[in-house]
Amino acid sequence: MSRLSAGDRLRRMLELVPWVMSQGGAELSEVAQRFDYPEAELREDLVKVLFVVGLHPFTPDELIYVMGLDEDDNGDWVMISNADYFSRPLRLSPSQALGLIGAGEALLSGADPDGPLSRGLTKLAAGLGVSVGEDLAVSLGESAGEWVEPLLAASADHRQVRIRYFSFGRDQESDRVIHPFRVFSEMGNWYVQGHCRQAGGVRVFRIDRIKSLEVLGELFEPPEDVSSPSAFEARDTDPRVVLRLSPEASWVVEQYPTEERVHLDGGGIEATLPVSRVGRLERLLLQLGPQAELEHADPPVAADQHRQAAWRVLARYR
Repeated sequence: MSRLSAGDRLRRMLELVPWVMSQGGAELSEVAQRFDYPEAELREDLVKVLFVVGLHPFTPDELIYVMGLDEDDNGDWVMISNADYFSRPLRLSPSQALGLIGAGEALLSGADPDGPLSRGLTKLAAGLGVSVGEDLAVSLGESAGEWVEPLLAASADHRQVRIRYFSFGRDQESDRVIHPFRVFSEMGNWYVQGHCRQAGGVRVFRIDRIKSLEVLGELFEPPEDVSSPSAFEARDTDPRVVLRLSPEASWVVEQYPTEERVHLDGGGIEATLPVSRVGRLERLLLQLGPQAELEHADPPVAADQHRQAAWRVLARYR
């Protein structure tokens, strides 16, 4: 794993300090695993950074005290004290509260409308002075509604399904038998992730491209470990590109599939992305403009792909 950015380290530290205090101490390796914090960086930040954090006037009795570790890599048990103010409830900003309401409303799909989640969201909305459904509407995307519920039920019951599916890339329909693991929404569309018997592996299907569906009587054994579903699954044959992103373009690594990222001095990121369609990459490069540099590209992506796309767009206006 590459080194964490300063922002990532700060967010993780704000989360792990109250947790370690609530546990009365913890193994360094457990803290590193729980908070996805490289152990060497975690030790360094606990020993060299956290101990100088505290309250004004920053006298020794106001600084956070870290016990169990030292600069010589001794000790594997960490305890933190003198940081009780971390246990105080955080105040959400209006934008954070709206984001939380939106995420909660998305989870309410198919859940108890009078359950604890719904009641909590109602209280939160009332505190903001908004009305869910009137001032705030949540849409998880359009799809052929008759397929979502059967797929959710088949996934829960571990039943195989037969679908007739339109492949956009091949421009043809095909019959497939799949083992639906998960049904999820991403970027305004609904998808089902599952093992496809015809393809011989895990695939992701857009539900609105399913033309027909039949739940079969055969059961399947769900895998113990399934990767987090994503609408895009890169293939080994897909070309890869390396983009040097400015700090303003760091959102790219959160919204686009990224295989490798390196945090640069100054807040920039060097990201390696798989490319399923050159047109999508061109749209991204045109959107980013000077905030991104194409450092490397596998064929058929050209080294000046962004310039070629810009010239084609400009030619349409001439």
